[in-house]
Amino acid sequence: MAPEVVVHHLAQAKAALCIAGKRSLSLQLRSAPHAASAAGVGYLQSLSEAVDHEILIDCADDAGLVMAALRSGCRKLIFIGPEADRQRLELMASMRSASLFGLMEPSPPCLVLSPDDDEATIRDWLDTQDLP
Repeated sequence: MAPEVVVHHLAQAKAALCIAGKRSLSLQLRSAPHAASAAGVGYLQSLSEAVDHEILIDCADDAGLVMAALRSGCRKLIFIGPEADRQRLELMASMRSASLFGLMEPSPPCLVLSPDDDEATIRDWLDTQDLP
């Protein structure tokens, strides 16, 4: 599984992908927990489009956010709500060639950036990882 980097803004997303690209690494960008409700799915989809890389978007337990994200073109979403809602959302996601993930603890290796972290933090973290 590709290493994950939790990003908050465009500069972090660009830096993470640039550094990974220079090292020929595949990288999964991920939003912060509950980011869809805080930043909005439009912002996160725009961020994904700006870096031309799909971001795994955390919608927490809000089915409405998942539906809004699907309408916005988001294709990788986290939903941790009730199973009955999940089943309906998975059907909607599949109709849009999207994927819905359940409760996901960041799988190692995962770097959780703070909003103030910069490319040096990403580079230093990647230097400490034993990645192929």
